[in-house]
Amino acid sequence: MTLETVPVLSIAGMAVAMLVSFALPIALFIYSKKKLHAKTAPFFIGCGVFVVMVVLLESLAHNLILGSTGTAITGSPLLYALYGGLMAALFEETGRYVAMRRFVKPLDFDNAFMYGVGHGGIEAMILIGISMLSNIVSSVMINSGAMAASLAALDADTAAKTAASLSALWQTPSAYFFLSGLERVIAITLHISLSLLVFRAVRYGEKKYLLLAYFFHFLVDAATVLINAYLPLWTVEIVSAALTVLTMYLAKRACKNENAPITEKT
Repeated sequence: MTLETVPVLSIAGMAVAMLVSFALPIALFIYSKKKLHAKTAPFFIGCGVFVVMVVLLESLAHNLILGSTGTAITGSPLLYALYGGLMAALFEETGRYVAMRRFVKPLDFDNAFMYGVGHGGIEAMILIGISMLSNIVSSVMINSGAMAASLAALDADTAAKTAASLSALWQTPSAYFFLSGLERVIAITLHISLSLLVFRAVRYGEKKYLLLAYFFHFLVDAATVLINAYLPLWTVEIVSAALTVLTMYLAKRACKNENAPITEKT
């Protein structure tokens, strides 16, 4: 496969998505520290929970389940959407609940908000920020001719496979890279909102808010996978944004009395 020029607009979209993925969590961290007077620890607890529950445990579960079922799940958009939504909600909301119960101290609105920033922020950095940085480096190498020189040193089969893996950089519409930045804004907002719902559940022992967190996380992820299988990416972002706004509204209502005394229940 011949390397083609990566559009400048696509590289700009990658840069915007990368900037959002790193700058937004940092800005929200500073806001949480300066305006909400939250502690620093909940941010890193949120980061740690995401890494343990998603990067390690959920990935392991996917390898075991999807590896043993073949295409029974991945071959059906509906089943794959239900599976993906269920697994995401199960691992992330369970991790969020355990963190709120055991590690986020004191458990108040400010620290719960900070936890959400950490959970959503590290996801943005790992999934989008680092990958977009890699994409930018590869795109610059392609456009400068450095990538072609590197591939020339490889055997034909390896060079062809590498070129094929890079083809998405020039084949993907430029707008989709910009949408990756918007998607991270939506995702971080969702994680903060879900964190506040779980905070309410733990603080007051009202399990309905925990169930809402599980449900909306499942709904957003399942809808994203299912819609993406049939419709353009921008429709996925519209639906995700709408569901996130609804989740944010519920979280805001749930936490309107966040200054009430803490009454955690066992």
